[in-house]
Amino acid sequence: MTEDNRIDSPIGELQPAKHPRIRKVMGLLLTGFAAVIPIVGTIWLMVMVYKVLMRVGDELIKLCLKGLNMMRSGQDLVTGDFAFYGSNFVRFLIPVFLLLLIGFGVANRPGRKILHWMNHAMQRIPYLGFIYATLRQFVDAVKNLGGDRKFKSVAYVEYPSPGCRMLGFVTGNYHDAQVGRDVTTVFIPTSPNPMTGFTIIIDADKVQDSSMTLEEASKLILSAGLVAPASFQDEMESR
Repeated sequence: MTEDNRIDSPIGELQPAKHPRIRKVMGLLLTGFAAVIPIVGTIWLMVMVYKVLMRVGDELIKLCLKGLNMMRSGQDLVTGDFAFYGSNFVRFLIPVFLLLLIGFGVANRPGRKILHWMNHAMQRIPYLGFIYATLRQFVDAVKNLGGDRKFKSVAYVEYPSPGCRMLGFVTGNYHDAQVGRDVTTVFIPTSPNPMTGFTIIIDADKVQDSSMTLEEASKLILSAGLVAPASFQDEMESR
């Protein structure tokens, strides 16, 4: 076929598969993976957390038994003496209750003062302070994902050339007295790993609002554009 007779397909239109049966089987296989992986991953994470907390509880029990052995006479107590039906679950509950007590203490004013003093002391240690501050910022970011301080809306930023738009999350608005204009802070996540990205400060009139919800935008980024918002799909089908 010559170049004059060749018909170019529209950009983004699916091309006919050479092996439709193999493609169908692979599609079913990927659908099965998509259904099973979230469940298996969640169960695996819960089991790992359970094992880690149980091991921490076992070390705490060893420490307590060592202290008791120092205060008493006779045969030393060992962890085997703490073996009974449900002892593993008790080992799991010990660090959980300890974390609850720490959380209760930090939630009160004296505990917050002690935590503030510890943070200040750790950050003053050379090299180690930088690692500690980085980990603390990451933990604070994860902790606030479901809190009041979260992304406000989804927006587009025209970059790197006219007609190209980057998807971002609006994090704040304020008036910049230095330039005399209202500006907007937008977090531009990377795809398919939205935990990394960069923050830009842009004039408010150059930010384009998007009708996508935060959940739809997150799915779009995580899937590298494969999972389009439902509203966009309905609009395409109605054409």
